[in-house]
Amino acid sequence: MKIIVPTAGSEPDQRTAGYVVNIEKRLNAQLVVLRILTGNETEAEGEQRLSVFIESGKEQKVSVNGILRRGAIGLVTIEVAEEESADLIILGASHGEIVAEWLNAKAVEKTDIPVLIIPKWVSSAGKSSPNG
Repeated sequence: MKIIVPTAGSEPDQRTAGYVVNIEKRLNAQLVVLRILTGNETEAEGEQRLSVFIESGKEQKVSVNGILRRGAIGLVTIEVAEEESADLIILGASHGEIVAEWLNAKAVEKTDIPVLIIPKWVSSAGKSSPNG
């Protein structure tokens, strides 16, 4: 199973990154984090924001691959998900930017890949599974 997680805008929350990496670990999946550069964001800034997920993966002893792209969030997410043959797209609803653009672009109607939305306030974010 391959999971795509797009991120854009402000610095990703460490709890959200931990939660997503834990899903990858529990499902024995491959995780690809897609950093969508917005505004004047540089590639260096994008790499730094990707590192939140990559470091969380290292802590949980799983591999996290990162991709940088620039463009419309919904369309770029679908494009990369198809390129990577993703089985699932996970959207974080921490600041609403990704979810709002995703829905505005009617992206859900443009792909048959399942989409899971994880709200910022998920209380168990970052916790490991009971089995390690």
